[in-house]
Parts: sequence; C-alpha cells; structure tokens
Amino acid sequence: MILTIHRGSKQIGGSCVELRSASGDRILLDVGMPLTQPDGSDWPRGTMSRPGEELRREGVLPDIDGLYAGSSPEISALVLSHAHLDHYGLAHYVHPDIPVYGSRGTIEMLRASKLFVPDAAVPADLRELPNAGTVPIGSFSVRGIPVDHAAPDSRALLVEADGQRLLYSGDLRAHGRQRHLFDELPYAAGAIDVLVLEGTTVGQAQGSHGFADEGEVESRLTELLRHDRGLVVVIASGQNIDRAISVYRAALAAGRELVIDPYQAYALMTLRDVCPEAPQFDWPSVRVKFIPYHVAKLKDAGFWELACKMSRAGKVSLEQLAANPSGFVYLARSSGATVKLLRSLARTTRPTIVWSQWSGYLKKGGPVPSFCDENGIEPYIIHSGGHAHPEDLADLARRLHARAVVPIHTEAASQFADFIQNVRVVNDGEAVEVASLIAGYNGEAS
Repeated sequence: MILTIHRGSKQIGGSCVELRSASGDRILLDVGMPLTQPDGSDWPRGTMSRPGEELRREGVLPDIDGLYAGSSPEISALVLSHAHLDHYGLAHYVHPDIPVYGSRGTIEMLRASKLFVPDAAVPADLRELPNAGTVPIGSFSVRGIPVDHAAPDSRALLVEADGQRLLYSGDLRAHGRQRHLFDELPYAAGAIDVLVLEGTTVGQAQGSHGFADEGEVESRLTELLRHDRGLVVVIASGQNIDRAISVYRAALAAGRELVIDPYQAYALMTLRDVCPEAPQFDWPSVRVKFIPYHVAKLKDAGFWELACKMSRAGKVSLEQLAANPSGFVYLARSSGATVKLLRSLARTTRPTIVWSQWSGYLKKGGPVPSFCDENGIEPYIIHSGGHAHPEDLADLARRLHARAVVPIHTEAASQFADFIQNVRVVNDGEAVEVASLIAGYNGEAS
C-alpha cells in the first residue's frame, strides 16, 4: 500500500490523503477546503462554487489525476471522516461516478448545509458508511470507527489492503461528551501498521483551545445565565451538537428558554437519531426565532409544513425577546442575520455575547465581532476545542502501538517526535510505501 498526503502535512485544514493498493486501486480519505489562503486571509465568498479547473490551477483543489469531472474516473471512492469544511468542502468537485462515503450524521449535515448555505453543494453519489462492519472498495476494506469531535457522528477510518492496516484519525478529542470513544479506539481498531494522526494542538499555546472539557463549558454557561440580567447570545458553530446540548442544559438549570433559528432546528432534527441528547424544537423550553431567509429556504425545499410545525411548537418574536430578555438564551452563529437581530434588540436591551468557538475566529473579525466593537461589548469566551490535547494524542499513540505515526492536520509535524515514538514525517505530495514507513520499527510502544 502506498500513502500520499496531498495536503495536510504542514497545515491545519484542507486535509486530503490518498491510498493506492498493489493492484492499482486508489481511494481518498477526505478532500477538504483549506481554512485560509496562503497569505492567511479568508477565501472570497463564492470560492467553493468557482469552476474546478480554475481551482485546480490555483492549487485550491489538489492536483490529483482521475478525480474530477471532465476526466476518466480513476479513484474507487472518497471516504469522509466528518462534516467540517476543511475535510469535505471540495467533495462536490469529485467526478459524479466516484462514490463518496460518510457516516449518517456526516451525510445529514452535508444535506442541511446545502439547504441553507448559498455556496454549499453535495457530491453526486453519497453513500452511508455502516455503523458496524467494513465496506469493500476495490481491493480495500474500509471501516469507520466512531470518534468524539465537534462535528456530529465523526469517524476515524481504518483501511486494510495488501496485508497492511492504516488508521486515519480524522479529527478527534478526549475531552468531549463521548470520552469513551477515545478510550475505546485502540480496542476497536486492533493492531495497526500506520497511524495517520491529527495534531492541531501540537505546538500551540496551552489553553489556546479553551476550557479543559465540555463539562466545564456547561458549568460556566450555567453560572453566567444565572447571574446575567439580560439576553445572552451564544455564538457557536451550527454543527457543534455538544455545544447545543451544553447551552440547553445550562438554560434549563438557569430557568431560561433556549432560542434557536430554523437552520439549527432543522439540523438538530435530522440528527435526533444519531445524537438523542440534541435539543429539538418541540422540546420543553426550546423556542424558534424565525429568519425570513431560512423560512424561504424551507419553503423552496418543500418543507413548508415543517416550518409551520416549528412555529406551532414554540415560535418566539422579537417583541417577546425584548420584553423578557433574562428569560432566554439565543444560540446563533456569527452572521448578518444574527447582527440584524442584535441591532433590533439593542434599542431596548444590551445583550451579553458569549463567543463559544475558537478564539482565533473572534480575532479575525466578522459580523458579530464587528457588532461588539461598534457597541463596546467585550464577549465572554466560553469554549472547549474539538481537537485532542498533545498529552491525549501521546496516550492514544502509545495505546495503539502503531509501527509508524504520520502527522497530519498540523503546523508542527517536527514536534511530534518530542512526545511520540516511531514518528515518520511525510511531506505533501510524497508517495511513500507503507512497508518503508514501518521498516526499522523498534518494537516499543509508541
């Protein structure tokens, strides 16, 4: 088996890994959108809807023969680890005859994004990874193993071919609500030859990814909601289901009602079987603040009756929020629609803003950070990151006993060897035989 990291050996985001078997079969693990442009700036709006030929020439799309429309498909399948843009964001450029696999939660989030996000698109041939067992893809056998991450229903991917076993971690953590998945991963994976391991937090300042765990996030939110006298607006990713659970539990503990918008209500509804604890629009103390754009999208998609059901279950108006601000907590995203609501409320009440995602996004600016600057509001940062801490990565590598550990999704691959044994750095575009990676394995626990 040959491993090629097309992108990810020296950067966080945009991950794309190719495996080739001895028979010539090829599969890809993730094909993500890079988080930023090479100069560190954000991508212009509409980048992911531009012609694929342009993006490939510019290096946004990895230069992979046989992957894209307009050529003969030579890839047996693309397998997605989870539904974050930096792992799936370019998947819709894949040739329509190439199947794209993902967990049920991943597929639901892709479809929800397509419904509400203007530039979002989904691959032509989406197929669900089973909860148990393997999927035969050419000469490969692929199994998705559940891991805990900020995206719902995330998977590590175990690939077998040519008598060799490679585990791609995707993104994972040990400090979320499903810590047991992290602890059980070595038992679920069994003996492996190569571990391709994410290292987002490696080389970064301690504490840069927020509080120690999701339990502390819930505790801090509860304390704030109990003592704050006004409306509290929590800004978080719409895909962070753990955070929605934390905000809902904190709201109940503080005697408030959780307010969500139709996008969040729809996403949580589609995930109710995958994440039974995810709050639903028809649960007690859950309300829906309607946004015209979201309503129009639901109507266009044939979900008008669903919108009406949301309204009957718990519609909340701007006037109700303004009249009783201390009775609510609004879970939202940093968007123009959120700022429009905040400006309307600011005429009668001064909202408290909680930034509940990576603090780096707050520093980069955007609609809500700009609103805070304009109104002299200092946001509270209450967040716990989606990526394992370095000490947890070291523990995982040790318990997996991998014969070689290959860093990915990191800006500090050279630092892996400081705390993990048997590290082999593979550069972007470098095709490496798995046999050569594991040659010289010292037999010690990683």
